[in-house]
Amino acid sequence: MTMEQFSSETKEVREQITSTIDLRIFRHAEKESDKNKTDEEIELTETGRKQSVEKSEDKDISQSVAFGSSRKRTQQTAGLVMGGKLEEITGDESIEELKEKLDKELKVGSKIGIDKRLDFNIDFSTDFGKKVLEAVKNREYLKFLVEHSDSFAESFKNADTETYSGMAGRVAEIIKKYLTIAPRWDKLTQDESKDYEDTLKRFFGTHQGIGESFLAKIIEQTKGKVERDTFVSALGNQGFDFAEGFDVKIETVNDKTQNIHISFKKEKDGQVIFEYDEIVPREIIDGLILI
Repeated sequence: MTMEQFSSETKEVREQITSTIDLRIFRHAEKESDKNKTDEEIELTETGRKQSVEKSEDKDISQSVAFGSSRKRTQQTAGLVMGGKLEEITGDESIEELKEKLDKELKVGSKIGIDKRLDFNIDFSTDFGKKVLEAVKNREYLKFLVEHSDSFAESFKNADTETYSGMAGRVAEIIKKYLTIAPRWDKLTQDESKDYEDTLKRFFGTHQGIGESFLAKIIEQTKGKVERDTFVSALGNQGFDFAEGFDVKIETVNDKTQNIHISFKKEKDGQVIFEYDEIVPREIIDGLILI
């Protein structure tokens, strides 16, 4: 055995991943247009449901839960991305039908929940809201968020958190929650009496700008502003496409420490135009949370 082989093998032993919490964070799929419904009641179109099912991978969701904002389209997207491969799911389900099918084996709770941190709250009648609306119409929403929203909100004395830093901070809060859970989860997976698989999965459906702000902040702090701007450009300056997002894997190593593995890939015409795949220090996640 060569010294290089020995070094490689000992490193694998030294960095054994004992459990994982897999978080998938993505924009909702295509939504319907129905003036008779409130925005909270708007669900997905047939195309949107198909987009969501196409992102689904698992036939076993026993260790999975989906979350959306208070708006039904995000819950529906998250539920279909999570459970779209199940035999009983046709992809034609309304949100209520989807919940009924996914929850049929549960004694308590639901497979689809609501997390308010995934929602947006912009008053388009304010000066700040008008700037946001203008950016959306010009298809430069993400560019506006990243480059101007923090300073504009401050100058307009805007009290909400619908800014680059505010949105990024809310996603960071979600990730911190699962970082806190990770040590306990690791112990459960190694308890033979519990019979758990080693990966816990969570699916988060949200709105354009929210997940992107977090990922842009991560790229900015780990790769610099030039790479961040390359990311924004790769998303057409506007944001994620329907049902598009990124993955965060919290990997517990040797029953002790947690790696935060964040990955995203953007393809266009069969070519990768942007990719991010890094282990991110916990201090960066903590630093994004607004107190």
